[in-house]
Amino acid sequence: MPDLYPGIQWVVQRNLTSIADLESLQRSCATIGVNFQAIDIIPFSTSLPAFDHQRRSIFYGSTTLCGLVAADEQWRPGLFFDEALFSIENYFNRWGAYMLNYGAIVTTFAALMSREEAPDQLFFIRPDDDSKSFAGETKSFAEIKSWYEQLKTVENTNLSPDTPIVVSAPYNIKYEWRLWIVNGKVVTASKYRTYFKLTKEAGCPAEVIAFAESRCREYTPHAVFVMDVCLCGDDFYIVECGCMNAAGFYTADVTAIVAAVSAYFANISQ
Repeated sequence: MPDLYPGIQWVVQRNLTSIADLESLQRSCATIGVNFQAIDIIPFSTSLPAFDHQRRSIFYGSTTLCGLVAADEQWRPGLFFDEALFSIENYFNRWGAYMLNYGAIVTTFAALMSREEAPDQLFFIRPDDDSKSFAGETKSFAEIKSWYEQLKTVENTNLSPDTPIVVSAPYNIKYEWRLWIVNGKVVTASKYRTYFKLTKEAGCPAEVIAFAESRCREYTPHAVFVMDVCLCGDDFYIVECGCMNAAGFYTADVTAIVAAVSAYFANISQ
């Protein structure tokens, strides 16, 4: 396959990326004709490892990799992310009631623990940002309190009693899909959950695509991102959005993602 994008490359983290995803990315790069490089991120490293600096780079890997890229102005264009925009609070302001957790409070663990709640009262909690410091889940107030007590004694740079969190009542979600979006259009999608159980199925209903693209006409946090959409009751809602550079693929069409993102990046790099 000829090199259709001679000036760009995908730089993919080898360690902490599943073998299946790594191989899918490598095959996809070969299919569309774009250079591929695998790198290993050394734990606690403060800089990126050596790789080809002659090409403009699109990065894929862990949040640690993304943090290292964000800290280096030279490589930042290959990270499709803005910390201020990729937050639930921002989505509430932009999409309002189309957000699943619209009406939830943005608070902290410490502030939540100052409230008087029944020990068995259930809450859905998740980080406000896209740091993936913990997975969104439903917990009782007693469980959250126990977790909070541990946070006070363990030093964790990603999570502390003052970490902004989103807290709401639990929801009965039927299905959840992840959609990859480039310039307001859905490139590919994958179901990843059915009634809170992991369910990987390629694609999504046309109605989900129509819903997502309608929301994109109202606002997008970036030209390239992933949007998680759910069916709750009879309506679709946005669960959250995320940085493409660190989003799991499930059963999405990886070649379609690589092709669309590479074409976008080649255009903005000129």
